[in-house]
Amino acid sequence: MRRAASTFARRARTAGPAAVATVVLLAGFAAAPAARPDTSDFDARLELYRNDALTGEMSFRLESGTRGWTMSTETRGTHGLARFLGLQEHSVGEGDWVGKAPRPLRYERTVKAVRTLRWTADFDWTDGVVETVWPDGEATLELEPGVLDESAVGLVIRAGLARGEDEWRLRLVDEEKIEDAHFRSLGAQRLQTALGCLRVYGVEKVRRPQSTRYTRTWYAADHALAPVLLEHGKTGGDAIEGRVVALTIEGAPVATAPDCAEP
Repeated sequence: MRRAASTFARRARTAGPAAVATVVLLAGFAAAPAARPDTSDFDARLELYRNDALTGEMSFRLESGTRGWTMSTETRGTHGLARFLGLQEHSVGEGDWVGKAPRPLRYERTVKAVRTLRWTADFDWTDGVVETVWPDGEATLELEPGVLDESAVGLVIRAGLARGEDEWRLRLVDEEKIEDAHFRSLGAQRLQTALGCLRVYGVEKVRRPQSTRYTRTWYAADHALAPVLLEHGKTGGDAIEGRVVALTIEGAPVATAPDCAEP
């Protein structure tokens, strides 16, 4: 299998009218020169809760430059069943820039809990295909300009929030298919955290009206739009939260702010 570069998005997710234009876009020819967008690197550490009970810890780290970017995550079970099972999760996504937009090149995700599961995807923009591997199979998918992987979604949304956008319709690789994904802003508000009161923007994944599942991420408006709260679950069922406990922007730790004032 070709290993030009790897990506997969288990949960997360345009070709031109003329074939020649499509090939040009996929190959990156005639695109704006690569340049690092107006973004900042960050390292966010969060505590992971399941139904308000501490269960683990996780981290998000973005490292970027003019030639490309790397987004990595680490999760480790520290309490309860997650600790008993030895839960560990690691993902890393790598890509470059087309103009100031992120383009995924390689993604890999590994989950260990009793046994080890692994997902990968290799993006070959020259040949216009992405090769995915997941625990139950593998596939070769035809690429479209603008297709993303799970690790690049946050980059697109952070850049969009900085420009004042409030809605995103994306195309994401998901195992054996490329799916539509719809996200929208919940607006600005203040959030009490371990780092004090933070001004944040909430973003939710839009699901079918009958769905009871939810996925929301809260980005710190005054700290490079780094993620400081994650919420995922099902209404009336299990609720998973990642709550920030430490944050570094461009190598500088974020100081604790005063608490939010009582309403």
